[in-house]
Amino acid sequence: MTKLSFWSLALLTGVGCAVVACGSDDDSGTASGGTGGKSSAGAGGKGTAGTPSVEGGAAGVGEGGAPSADSLYIRLGEHKGIQAAIGAIVTAELGDSDIASYFAPALKDKTHMPQPGDIEECFTDLLGSLSGGPETYPTTLDDGYVCRSLADAHKDLHIGGDTFDNFVSIAGMVLKDNHVNDMDINTIASVLTGTKSIIIDAKAPKSGPCIVAACMVGEGGAAGAGGSN
Repeated sequence: MTKLSFWSLALLTGVGCAVVACGSDDDSGTASGGTGGKSSAGAGGKGTAGTPSVEGGAAGVGEGGAPSADSLYIRLGEHKGIQAAIGAIVTAELGDSDIASYFAPALKDKTHMPQPGDIEECFTDLLGSLSGGPETYPTTLDDGYVCRSLADAHKDLHIGGDTFDNFVSIAGMVLKDNHVNDMDINTIASVLTGTKSIIIDAKAPKSGPCIVAACMVGEGGAAGAGGSN
């Protein structure tokens, strides 16, 4: 059984912006601010309608709604293991300048929601729900931030196809470097790739930094401050 430890790496998007609306062109390349929060949704719930599913039986559920012993959720170390993996992925993603540009508001404006911790917790709940865990998605975090559907979270960001593919590639490399088995990496990659059509904008440049208002931080604060972005 493979469990993910808390990795001190320098990726997200990280599984960040490719999954939840966010941004970061911070010069340091490291996430800062915001601790996120545990989902306040019911612990016994499953992913809500509209959330991509894990095919091939990877997201097994045992009796009484508990994850089965051979589920992807258990192999990933349950909520804490997935949370650690997401943190490592987000950190690594921030090393890519194009991907990092989508995190700008969360890193530069401490009043902007979501903060980095919110982004990581939203994606943790998403992956947890898809891998057979009790998490629900979309959901509301303890600090009040609402993790939205993937379509709503990304519709104003105009993410290109190559940027999305690069995000998935970085995530896969982080998992591989931390000894997640190839079968599980392929399962996670297929789930991420399955969201591509609802995340990318086919009319946007295939790659390049985020240039839309949702990624900008002005004197008056980040666009979408107060939880609207």
